[in-house]
Amino acid sequence: MFWAKGDVEKNNPEAVIEIAQSDEVRIRTLKDPIDQAADRVTKKSFGTYVTPKNSPVQPEKFTGYHTGTDFETFADEANVDVSVYAICEGKILQKKTAAGYGGVLVQSCYINHQPLTVVYGHLNLKSIAKINGEVLLAGETIGILGQPPLETDRERKHLHLSIHKGMGIDIRGYVTTQPALTAWIDFETLK
Repeated sequence: MFWAKGDVEKNNPEAVIEIAQSDEVRIRTLKDPIDQAADRVTKKSFGTYVTPKNSPVQPEKFTGYHTGTDFETFADEANVDVSVYAICEGKILQKKTAAGYGGVLVQSCYINHQPLTVVYGHLNLKSIAKINGEVLLAGETIGILGQPPLETDRERKHLHLSIHKGMGIDIRGYVTTQPALTAWIDFETLK
């Protein structure tokens, strides 16, 4: 769907907007990264200050302000594949194993005219068919969540989703100060 630039916000204020040409923009709806996403945000939301003493997840090995949103799995999903979906359209910038995540995928995209990188953490890397440089479409299946302990770097089975401003890759799950959170966007406020 194409709209003139001046009509975008009044006709579809919650849309994901991607510049297509100088006088037009393409509207795409932001997708949930996992089925029943709203029911899964129960432990660590964006900006939560976590320490090993106050964390809703025990044992906790991190301290700081949470840069993303954690989407928990349900009890009956412990031993089943749980699909993860791209929230927007964009290229895969990085797919690798990283400390604190296990499998992680970083995607570039534009949301509301802003260049961003999206981090999907705790994935089963073998389940991701696409490679660096390939495009993921909004709503396309990326792969599945990793199984603890090896595929999640000893973390519980869940999806960590963070959105970092700009095209620089920053996969940190926590930052030490609240002002540092301004480099990230809360996914829940975009829906």
